[in-house]
Amino acid sequence: MTLDPRKVQRDYNGYLRYTGLGLTMALVIGLFTFAGWWLDGQLHWKYPVLTIVLSLLGIAGAMVYLFKETKSK
Repeated sequence: MTLDPRKVQRDYNGYLRYTGLGLTMALVIGLFTFAGWWLDGQLHWKYPVLTIVLSLLGIAGAMVYLFKETKSK
């Protein structure tokens, strides 16, 4: 049983692509959430409104990025 180098390379590229997408999404969501948390701390608000709003905005942006990157061509 021999491995086809092209298939191995294609599978490897797929893993790298989706790993990169996942890390990018996590980073975007994390940065938006941190920015909201920091702004809430600066404004001394009673409720973490900006943390919630910016984290949801980060999730929406990450999903849009995911859909654009995985769209069929």
